[in-house]
Amino acid sequence: MAITRLNNNSITSVTALPSAIPTGKVLQVKQTYVNTTSSQSLSNSAFTNITGLEVSITPSSTSNKILIFVEWCGEHSEDNPHNNLFGIKRNSTDIGLPSSYGSRQPGIAPINISFGSNADSTPENATYNFLDSPNTTSSITYRATIFCQGSGQTLYNNRTVSDSDVIDYERLTSSITVMEIAT
Repeated sequence: MAITRLNNNSITSVTALPSAIPTGKVLQVKQTYVNTTSSQSLSNSAFTNITGLEVSITPSSTSNKILIFVEWCGEHSEDNPHNNLFGIKRNSTDIGLPSSYGSRQPGIAPINISFGSNADSTPENATYNFLDSPNTTSSITYRATIFCQGSGQTLYNNRTVSDSDVIDYERLTSSITVMEIAT
């Protein structure tokens, strides 16, 4: 609200400011930052929630969008984990997937392999994002996921497989960040 005053501090006019929030403005940001290590078994031909990579947000309007950023670091138990794809769940629903994928593996991003075939001492990562339209003002939990093809596989989060305490082995961090965007 803009107020005009005279020298004697009496109000001469009042102008209301716009009540609308500009489109594209970031209204809130939430993040889960994981700096501990873990390992987890992966489900065959299904999405598995990645340990610790989840964050909740409550949108202020049903028309607003949520921008999700995921940064996963660690190592997969296979030498060449090419058939593993990362995704996102909104509560219990997978989002951002191809409209049709038949028997193919679905996902948003592949695993990034940093150095040839290695399942012991060379970390991998996945960095991806998605703009969601949840159409709700209820609390939402977003989770980073991985789709695994094959049984008996393990995901090592924020660490290498052997995790030896020597200079040639890495310890890493991961995060999931969400932003509410006014529309």
